Amino acid sequence: MVLSVLKRLFADRPALTRVWFGPFRGARIVMNPRNSLRKIFGLYEHELNPWLNRVLPRINRVLDVGANDGYFTFGCAAAFRRLGKSNGEIIAFEPQAQPMDSLRASMNAQPGMPIRLEIIQSMVGREVKDGMTTLDALPTADRKHTLVKVDVEGGEIDVLEGARTWMDPSNVFLIEVHEERFLEQLRTMCGERGCRLIQVDQRPLFLLGREMRDRKNWWLVSDLEEG
Repeated sequence: MVLSVLKRLFADRPALTRVWFGPFRGARIVMNPRNSLRKIFGLYEHELNPWLNRVLPRINRVLDVGANDGYFTFGCAAAFRRLGKSNGEIIAFEPQAQPMDSLRASMNAQPGMPIRLEIIQSMVGREVKDGMTTLDALPTADRKHTLVKVDVEGGEIDVLEGARTWMDPSNVFLIEVHEERFLEQLRTMCGERGCRLIQVDQRPLFLLGREMRDRKNWWLVSDLEEG
């Protein structure tokens, strides 16, 4: 009800939009503001906000697998700017053409910043082939202090199979899990490399209710209390 009233105040077309609150405040993203109110107010996937607030100061790199409209990519860029991470690096992966157009538009709208920001049009999986790459194939020597975010609609296992060299205890993972049977398998895969994952469940917000997403979606995130 609250959001439906607010929607009338915003344009119903893609436009350069600012995120006002939350861990990604200050981000500038080309998206449809009427359909993105939770993002504008920093409430999208609000369950992750406390974890992100603790993680973002600790890392220097983000690998965003499944960038979609760039909320996470450019949100992290805004956080890096705010935290003064002049040596920060963000690499985003998105295979679909339409989101890529929006990502490029958002890239062109970013303020001047010394961090490295790259968008790669490709699927990410367990092998390198036509239209697909792996995180292990990235030509990056230093593979520490990185946040690996994965949202690939059921391909989570494949992405992690191709990301073995990133499973270092100095790195943190944020994985949206789309099939319940993957929860324990992903925990085991990462745990064997010293990266303990804990489960975060969806929670409705007072007045706003639930987000429009499958009820059988969960997140696995690195346990920040470990060690």
